[in-house]
Amino acid sequence: METSPLFDGIREKWIDQGIRQGIQQGIQQGIQDTILDALEENIGRCPESLVNSLRAIRDIDTLKLLHRRAMKAKTIDEFMQALNEAVRNNN
Repeated sequence: METSPLFDGIREKWIDQGIRQGIQQGIQQGIQDTILDALEENIGRCPESLVNSLRAIRDIDTLKLLHRRAMKAKTIDEFMQALNEAVRNNN
């Protein structure tokens, strides 16, 4: 199969896009894991519903805000309120 400059350009664009998406997903997952670690340290084990809601959030700024809230939360309900507020503000 012959290669063409057009195909090479498209392939490079797709590769770059895939790399960027992978990096973004890695950052998101890293922050999500850090939030869960902070909650488990402060409060104890997190309910699966909280974990699922947190994993659905993709916005980095929202995750950073939730990380700060997780570090200060004294109860799971306190963090859930912050989580629900963040989800409402992003929709």
